[in-house]
Amino acid sequence: MNTKSIVFNADNDYVDKLETAIKSICCYNNCLKFYVFNDDIASEWFLMMNKRLKTIQSEIVNVKIVDHVLKKFHLPLKNLSYATFCRYFIPNFVKESRALYLDSDIIVTGSLDYLFDIELDGYALAAVEDSFGDVPSTNFNSGMLLVNVDTWRDEDACSKLLELTNQYHETAYGDQGILNMLFHDRWKRLDRNFNFMVGMDSVAHIEGNHKWYEISELKNGDLPSVIHYTGVKPWEIISNNRFREVWWFYNLLEWSDILLRKDIISRSFEELVYSPKAHTAIFTASCEMEHVEYLIENLPEVHFSILAHTYFASSVVALLRYSNVTIYPCFSPFDYRKILDNLDFYLDINHYKEVDNIVSVVQQLSKPIFTFENTSHDIGNQTNIFSSTEPNKMVEAIRQFIGE
Repeated sequence: MNTKSIVFNADNDYVDKLETAIKSICCYNNCLKFYVFNDDIASEWFLMMNKRLKTIQSEIVNVKIVDHVLKKFHLPLKNLSYATFCRYFIPNFVKESRALYLDSDIIVTGSLDYLFDIELDGYALAAVEDSFGDVPSTNFNSGMLLVNVDTWRDEDACSKLLELTNQYHETAYGDQGILNMLFHDRWKRLDRNFNFMVGMDSVAHIEGNHKWYEISELKNGDLPSVIHYTGVKPWEIISNNRFREVWWFYNLLEWSDILLRKDIISRSFEELVYSPKAHTAIFTASCEMEHVEYLIENLPEVHFSILAHTYFASSVVALLRYSNVTIYPCFSPFDYRKILDNLDFYLDINHYKEVDNIVSVVQQLSKPIFTFENTSHDIGNQTNIFSSTEPNKMVEAIRQFIGE
């Protein structure tokens, strides 16, 4: 079997994210050769990784790039590291004729055979266009590059990229801008399935780009082959972009389960870590939710999703100390549909105005609603109403409903 060469840039601060990406790849692929371009990752980490990878006929190469001119180049975002420019050196260190470059904020959900088998047709690379709507883009996103290493080597692409960066690093959008300058008309388009960017999920509706949710919706429910967590990252305390739970699934997988190809690798985050008996939700325009903490504490088997069109007060954010709580500030259409699809019952416990006519929406779904007499937004009184002085009775009713 041919070796699949896969390249990452990383630094020590990102090594846990890098390892998560590698874990996801190793779940579905053998005969891998990872190249990690870095200047500060300890050799002990590489020793342990090589010991693990040997089980699946794979290896990892520690490529040190230090004391280089890259450190002086301007970066478009504060959270980026100069290591992002290290992909320029692919033809200098990768021995194989083809390599797959991946950013470390990526998860692979299946076999990479297709990418390593497709014809590059003389192109310098294959990639996915960097588009955030229905208007085609002439630029590619540099987070996933299928690199024609022989072509890069023959053309001395590394030197050309460094020269362009030296000239334009103040104005170009980082390495991506420079790579598009050099290869602007010499890249093969791949389906977005191979670099499915989710960074717009949580901001498109705020910017008025509602078309995004139609264009980027997955019709058949399958996961993309390559998920790219652009924008807010899934490891941050609040991140409402899609597939957060997918990243955490691979992050928390044990290496022994991956290398022995145990059944767990085909399951989900909920099956791996936490599977609630029921899902509930609260749509609110206020931080005042009647007895919310009491309900959360006394119904640990229920997962609570709290959604608002705005950012949350600190008192709501503090509820994240409970493992059965997720909050959705500035919730998107994707969040809305996901919550309603999973909903078992609704909690109408927010004070002040009702959000998005949610009580009627839930009633149309034939889902039960539990509320207090001082928070009910149901003018028809068709909900299960409890006294705000006896929240324990609501807890008892919910437990009975979910079959405890």
